[in-house]
Amino acid sequence: MCYAGNEMFLLFFAAAAGAAQTEALPTTSLLFSPFRLGFVIVWVYLCMYSVERVNSHSLLPKQYKPAANTLSLLFGPLILFVLFIADTSKKLEEGEIGLGDVFKDIFGSAFESVKKEGGGKGGKVKPIELLDSSGRSFSELYGDKEKGQEANKEILDMTGKIVLDAINERASDILIDPKSHDLFTLRYRIDGFLRTIEEIEGETGVAIINSIKVISGMDIAEKRRPQDGAFLGRIPRCNVFFRVASAGVLGGEKLSIRVLNQSTGLLRLDEIGLSKEHYDTISDIIKQSSGMIIVCGPTGSGKTTSLYAMLSNIDFYERNVVTVEDPIEYVLDDASQIEVNVKADITFANALRSILRQDPDVICVGEIRDAETASMALQASQTGHLVLATLHSSSNMAVLVRLMDLGIKPLLLASALSVIISQRLVRRLCEKCKYPAELSEKQLAYFKDKGVNPEGIMTADGCDECYGTGYRGRIAILDVVRLNKDVKAKLADDKLSLGDLKKEGDEKGRSTLKQEGMKKVLAGITTLEEVKRVISSLG
Repeated sequence: MCYAGNEMFLLFFAAAAGAAQTEALPTTSLLFSPFRLGFVIVWVYLCMYSVERVNSHSLLPKQYKPAANTLSLLFGPLILFVLFIADTSKKLEEGEIGLGDVFKDIFGSAFESVKKEGGGKGGKVKPIELLDSSGRSFSELYGDKEKGQEANKEILDMTGKIVLDAINERASDILIDPKSHDLFTLRYRIDGFLRTIEEIEGETGVAIINSIKVISGMDIAEKRRPQDGAFLGRIPRCNVFFRVASAGVLGGEKLSIRVLNQSTGLLRLDEIGLSKEHYDTISDIIKQSSGMIIVCGPTGSGKTTSLYAMLSNIDFYERNVVTVEDPIEYVLDDASQIEVNVKADITFANALRSILRQDPDVICVGEIRDAETASMALQASQTGHLVLATLHSSSNMAVLVRLMDLGIKPLLLASALSVIISQRLVRRLCEKCKYPAELSEKQLAYFKDKGVNPEGIMTADGCDECYGTGYRGRIAILDVVRLNKDVKAKLADDKLSLGDLKKEGDEKGRSTLKQEGMKKVLAGITTLEEVKRVISSLG
């Protein structure tokens, strides 16, 4: 329907242009100028494309979009040029990239799609190349190119497509599960939710799992004992790292692949969802030479992303930054990063002990898992180091309970701990299909009683861009607590009841996270339903 409308629009302009030229030109001239007609057609198409870009552009406030659409219908190419300049300026300002990288980022997807469609036989550039940890490709690992090579190639192409599609869909995990001996299910975790992609025949599923195990350095003969491995995916714009875990389950062998995609880029501290007050609190601590910030939350709540966002506010040339992580998710050019390797006896505690002899200014601990790591991290914050760490906990106050349960003395907590951050992730509304929500009378009355203007609340029905979900991407809601003198005094005097502390912390945490979530709802970033879903999971 849309294309038919476009053709009618073009015919109307062509007829109008032809009529105007017929009146203006002598009878001996052509009825129309091919050059002018071509110019009109190109101009109209650019105007229509400009309208589409304006509607989906994040930098343009929604109240100005109707006027921008009108201008786009008249001056499309000029509007496109302005949007290009705005996008380029933003990308150059936010990331330390060159102008060539901006052009590659803007036009790269179009070139990639042309390569896909123009395809296979003539194209020499592979959309993705899978390599093991030592840099060897499938062809090197599988050996000669004789018997069975065609069958292998088909399986390897399918494996590459599964991995590439996961990258393009922004998946954080790939799951290949046996439903039975004859059927496997392929699922991607996108924005925290599992999405079933397809079902694969048993024999093909086993072959795909084996190919991934080969490239990950795992034993394909062992199908019952859990194994771990890793591999690398090389795509035109960057390298993507993958962590693989296998396990024998009912019906066969299951494979779980974690996608560590650096092409998504690091978020800055002001981009993770902090309010101005919380941003100022964290920025103030980061500038200090000592202290400790702990980020808590369940698995998949964005704790590591928040740590990297804090590190982005630190000048690596002035301060020596050392991290210990499991695994390293982003490569920081000017930081010293250590990856945990239990087989090589590189644990968080052992690595932290080594780090303290490397004259660090800032220490980043990927996760506090045991009493030794917790004690060393807290002591480091007392001896002139800024320490950033994560911990699995339900709320800010529950962090104190957890640390004391690990055997940390309250006096050490009081003197070393500066800020605790509890966070959860809510899904963002899709920018392409969101629109103002129609609230019920009960909801309008609620907001009126609270003295809140609900005009900014949005909803979405879903579109092709968000696969009908209405959401695309996620943002954090955070509860930031700076330990004040009262809390530290109670900790030092050992007057806090652990049970009461955890209960009080969980209640305050739910309340604060709900308030932060409602701010995102009123700003049109997420929905009431999404905030309720996340808050209700806190218990």
